[in-house]
Amino acid sequence: MADDQIKRLDELVSPYGVVSGTRAYRSEGWTARMHGFHAEGGSGRPGFGADRFSSNGSGRSWGDPERARLVAVAEAAERYSAYEPPTAEHRWAAVDELDGHDGLDGPVLDLARLPRCSATELADPACPIAPLDPSAPIRWVQGMELVTGERTWLPSVMATYRLHPHVPAERFWYRLSTGFAVHSDPAEALLRAALEVVERDAIALTWLQRMPLPPLPEGVGTPVLDELLAASRRHFLKTLLFDATTDVGVPTVYCLQVSEHDRTIRHVVGCAADRTLPAAAEKALAEALGIRGLLYDGTAAPDSYAEFTSITDGARYMAAPQRADAFAFLHAAAAGRPRAEAPELPADPRAALAVLLDRFAALDMRAYAVDRTHCELSAVGLSAFNVVVPDLQPMTLTPLAQFRAHPRLFAAPAAMGFTVHSEEELNPWPQPFA
Repeated sequence: MADDQIKRLDELVSPYGVVSGTRAYRSEGWTARMHGFHAEGGSGRPGFGADRFSSNGSGRSWGDPERARLVAVAEAAERYSAYEPPTAEHRWAAVDELDGHDGLDGPVLDLARLPRCSATELADPACPIAPLDPSAPIRWVQGMELVTGERTWLPSVMATYRLHPHVPAERFWYRLSTGFAVHSDPAEALLRAALEVVERDAIALTWLQRMPLPPLPEGVGTPVLDELLAASRRHFLKTLLFDATTDVGVPTVYCLQVSEHDRTIRHVVGCAADRTLPAAAEKALAEALGIRGLLYDGTAAPDSYAEFTSITDGARYMAAPQRADAFAFLHAAAAGRPRAEAPELPADPRAALAVLLDRFAALDMRAYAVDRTHCELSAVGLSAFNVVVPDLQPMTLTPLAQFRAHPRLFAAPAAMGFTVHSEEELNPWPQPFA
């Protein structure tokens, strides 16, 4: 985003705006040149008023605190884009009423591709997910299938994690901020949204299947990454960077950071997908450092998985030193592990998006985008999108609903040359990502 474009984001900040204010923060392991800011969500929450939902954002920048502040504003704007204004147009229909794919005046997302929880997961009364009831009306919104350009109806709950009011029939989907992005360039916003879905797929596969990822190849680095690694060592933080690139072929890095002498926050993870492995590694490490700082605040996670409510509960629970053994599958690095190809994506966002969509098509995956650009965002030159790829594995933050019946969870490790574990052998520990 150009400097003159990013400065326009300040128009979103006011006591009654999308963002009410910003504040600087620092995280353990950062150097003096790494700047971080939080942006607090403002009063503009259409259809909700003052409620428990947060539309806060955070931003980081190397050597430029003002850019970090405005990136935080942009992320808060992205969170805001998930709200539905009172005038939002949805169509109500039950799956049984669709009459093939014509009941909503056009094509409908292939519901056979939806991720599903297993019978074992659904049998737990505390599982927050329920099977899709074909006889119960749900809301639908029209988006676009990105490979074909075809207008397609999707369940609205898949296109926003802040759909109001809550309807029990829409519990088949796990609501999270995955796949949302804003940018001044619509193509870049679409690309970043899609990359986040790829990143979350890699996180879920790595943890659930306990995939022993290969270490990052020698020579992968950037000046920022090298300085962050050096700063981490000075803070007695051991950093392990792994090549988490999946069969989709997008450069992806998984970061495990260990503080051997910390009595509360021992293991923290981060992950990022980007155009190149060095760029992904830099973001994954910066994210892990940011999460570490976040976990020092707040109370301990509940002992019962059924009581997990915060997005940080799983990360805080797994960070405890007594659960260090859960990360053993990552610690045993081996250069001979299978490595997926990670060709760089082009710098031009339209070219990069075209390459990514070609890779989805080659894997017979469908990618859908819903325009989430509210008027406040378009007024400052932002475009907002949510991208949904049902064929990829969802990452969830609740241990009781991991979509363990999704074919992707078992097909992807096989395609990448990893041992495939059955449902009974999957990782029983909560997802440590936050």
